[in-house]
Amino acid sequence: MTELKKQISASLKKDLEAGELILPSLPEVAMTIQQEVKKKSSTASSVAKVIFLDPGLTAHFLKVANSPLYRTQNRVNALPDAIGLIGIESVLNMALTYTMRTMFVSTEGAWKKVLIHQWNEATELAAIVAVLADYLPDMESEHCMVAAMLQNIGALPLINHLQHFPELEEQDVELLVEENATKAGLALIKLWGLGKTFEDAVKARNNWKFESTPYLDTTDLITIARYHYLKEKQHLEECPPTSEIPAFRHLEKLDFTAEMSMQWIDSAREKIRAIKRMLCM
Repeated sequence: MTELKKQISASLKKDLEAGELILPSLPEVAMTIQQEVKKKSSTASSVAKVIFLDPGLTAHFLKVANSPLYRTQNRVNALPDAIGLIGIESVLNMALTYTMRTMFVSTEGAWKKVLIHQWNEATELAAIVAVLADYLPDMESEHCMVAAMLQNIGALPLINHLQHFPELEEQDVELLVEENATKAGLALIKLWGLGKTFEDAVKARNNWKFESTPYLDTTDLITIARYHYLKEKQHLEECPPTSEIPAFRHLEKLDFTAEMSMQWIDSAREKIRAIKRMLCM
């Protein structure tokens, strides 16, 4: 670890504890959608009027509606139909997938490569989680998918902060992001008012022993997906045995095993690739 890295690490931790790290606001279009879907009077048409203001977001919703997530027999060409299919309660989640991609991909500077790595990992986890959710009761694929993507959201304010230190080595930047992503992500989720489920998802990032409930929930599913993701990347040295991970114990309560969850992933490789393409477009 370089001396500069040590100094920046201490400064970052101090800023995070004091709530002084500069955090990006929720993009205006997502904020407007958030306000609209909370109205008791909101309809597919009223939400569509908000989304129509952003052509890129409009195209994203049509891509989502025609993606493997929803498996429609007939192509969806109208935005209100897409919203009706996705569901008003899920519109904000899908808007977040678009705004997150925009925020990750549009960031420029010395450490964009590190940020892109975080984005690629997030979309891979999201696609795996969406597939796993199909096999389990009471799991909503799109909700689990967005929660998985948000696990790495803390990288955004951290990279923006670290742009001021182009003299850092890339390895040090990666370490600083990994060390501080959970706290930064949690601060961002709270700022955006996204709720406890998404807060728990961020808290569980690389915390294998995290347990928010005694039964299988969204956070557990993301932990299981991360385990299999790291296993495929041959990084199992970062993971404890499955017997020591509460998420897998919760899975076993439903008479499913770690091996079965891996089989589900293996049998849905094409769907995983298709969902990732949809998220990255």
